[in-house]
Amino acid sequence: MAETVKNIARRLVETREALGFSSQAEFCKEIGVEKNVYNPFEKGKRRITLDVAMRIKARFNIPLDWIYVGDASALPAQVYRRIGSLAA
Repeated sequence: MAETVKNIARRLVETREALGFSSQAEFCKEIGVEKNVYNPFEKGKRRITLDVAMRIKARFNIPLDWIYVGDASALPAQVYRRIGSLAA
């Protein structure tokens, strides 16, 4: 079953927060993307582009399988633990 844009958006927010970024602006600066480009992805208004997902992967080692389909098996351990604690 294809992942919904809303599910992807939720994972993007969880990931950003697990990485220690409370604001989109800080996170966007780290990945080199304008906030007005990134914001619709976290709001669930647009599916994240491959280019932006690859920037997150390159900068933070976040696997595309997590971003697009929710497979947490390859997440860095520290991020995995933080995402788990955010959900609790």
